[in-house]
Amino acid sequence: MVIAAEPITSVDVTSADALAELDAALKTEGIELDFAELKDPVKDKLRRFGLFDLFAEDRFFPTKESAVSEHVRRQSS
Repeated sequence: MVIAAEPITSVDVTSADALAELDAALKTEGIELDFAELKDPVKDKLRRFGLFDLFAEDRFFPTKESAVSEHVRRQSS
């Protein structure tokens, strides 16, 4: 699953907790949560909340197209 994150301008404690819970729930179903077009200041907040370790660097994509291409590549491997 790819979140098109361009409109996200900030993350607070509640939304950080919700992201962690969503990621855990999706993982139990074998679904990976990735992000496209997430702004650097938002990534910095994820780091401060300790979530950046949860979401490895390879789960962040510069564009929606690159995220989809990577998912298609992974599925065909």
